[in-house]
Formats: sequence, C-alpha cells, structure tokens
Amino acid sequence: MSSPPAVSVVIATYNRAGFLRETIDSILRQRFQDFELIVVDDGSTDETRHVVAAYGTRVQFVHQENRGSSTARNLGVRHARAEWISIQDSDDPCLPNHLESLSGYAKKHPELGMVFANGAYLVGPAHNRETIIPVAKSRRLAERGVHLEDLFEKSIVRLQAALISKHCYEEVGGHDEGLRISGDLDLAFRLFSRYPVAYLDEVVFSYRKHSGNISANQEIRLLENIRVIEKLLDRNDQAEKLLGKRRVAARLAYRYYRLAKCRWKDGRLAEAKQALGEAASLCPLSVKYRLYQLHWGRLSS
Repeated sequence: MSSPPAVSVVIATYNRAGFLRETIDSILRQRFQDFELIVVDDGSTDETRHVVAAYGTRVQFVHQENRGSSTARNLGVRHARAEWISIQDSDDPCLPNHLESLSGYAKKHPELGMVFANGAYLVGPAHNRETIIPVAKSRRLAERGVHLEDLFEKSIVRLQAALISKHCYEEVGGHDEGLRISGDLDLAFRLFSRYPVAYLDEVVFSYRKHSGNISANQEIRLLENIRVIEKLLDRNDQAEKLLGKRRVAARLAYRYYRLAKCRWKDGRLAEAKQALGEAASLCPLSVKYRLYQLHWGRLSS
C-alpha cells in the first residue's frame, strides 16, 4: 500500500447526483494534490454510484444504507488514511486554494484540533453580504483568534471550510449521529473544548443555497440548536462561566421563542405555548415573552 496522503477528503452524499460531479471536480482541481477523496453514499436512489464510478480510481466509493449524513461522515473518516480530514458537502464546490491554504497552516501548527476559514455564496450576496462570515468579523477572528463566544453567538463554522485532525475528531467521538442539521456546531464546540482551533481570513468554498438544503426545516434546526447548547453546558464545566449565565439563558430563550412561533404558525397551539413557557422561564424579566403568553392565552381561551 502507498504511503498515506496528507489529507483525506470525505464527501457524504444522499441523492445529490446533480451537484456531486461539480463538487468532485472542484476537489480534483485543487492546487494541493496530496490527498485522497472518499465519497460515502448514504443510500442514494439516484445516479450517485454511476457519477462516482466515472472517476475510476481517483475516487474511493463507500456505500451504506440510508442512516443520515453524520453516520456517513463517521464512516468516511474511518476509511480515511490521512492525519487531516476535510469534510465536504456534496452540493458545495471548493475553491482551488482550499486544501493548499488549510493544509499549509495545519502543517505548521500540528497541535490544532481544527483550522477553518470562510465561504462565499455561490450565486451572489445573501443576507446582505457576499461571504458567510462578514468581512470585518473574518478579519477580526484571524487577528485575535477564535473564542468560545464567537462560536456561541453565531454558527460561524462550516465544515466545508475546515480541516480537522483525525486524531482529535476520533477523540471527541466524531459526529453526533442523532443530529441532522446542527452537527457542525456541535462538533466545533467539542473540538474547541479540548484542542486549539484557528481561523484563516480566506474564502475557500462556495455555499450553494437551494430548496433541497435540509437547514430549511426550521423546527428541527431550532430543536437541535437547543440540544447542542445543552450538550455544551453539560460537557464543558467552564462554558457557562466563560459565556455568562445571562447570555446562555438569552440564547436558549430566543430559540424557544422562535420554536413557539413556528409551532403557533402551524396551528400546534399547546406545543407553541409550552415552548414559549420555556422561553419565559429562562428569561423571567422579558416583557416580550410575557406579553406573548398573555396574548396567546386570550386567543386560545
């Protein structure tokens, strides 16, 4: 067997044959070429197998029954031979500098658990900006380093823009296979709690927004975000002290409030009132949450 590559690129995919070829091509065109590429098919029913087969030995194909992207990513990492892992989504292309920039930095800083960078929106500006992390914030993160509150306040980590130590990935238990949407944030919290994490002020991938993005499921996203925060507090005994009890409570309360509005809109009134009650109990001095409780109480009485 040949010597291990410097990087193992893992793509977990499910019924993304229409996008997968562009993503694979973007990886094969990297300026940095010391990598292996592993595609894990999570039980696709489309032409995924045929798309990958066209690349021959340049791409390793692994298949599993449909069990979700987190399980597929963990399987891909188990097949990886490199010390550093690049986890890519099958519908987002990499820019040519991706592996060159991240692996170059990782080679100089082997103590890192993860190094990550920025991404741009594929079809132009979204959310009033061109990059996922705003330009000024990206520059600031690179200059002063990443703090826990940076990860907490906004989900800034996209694994498509990251390089992760395989050893550290395995030590923290890999992806939580019970999470469908918030796995990136959960993994970032666990890595940050145990290892140094660095940020580069570079754009290394393009994010494709489309109707098939699973993040469009608002309720699942909110429930998982709540669960990830609770996991952080449970596993990192310094987290609440570093972030501040009020900040944590406010973040959780806001997630419950948005969950309540989502459920109310769907006509699930009892579940909506329960979620709003959680928000109010976390922030008992919030006038907004109390007013919503009074208003919804009148409407449903």
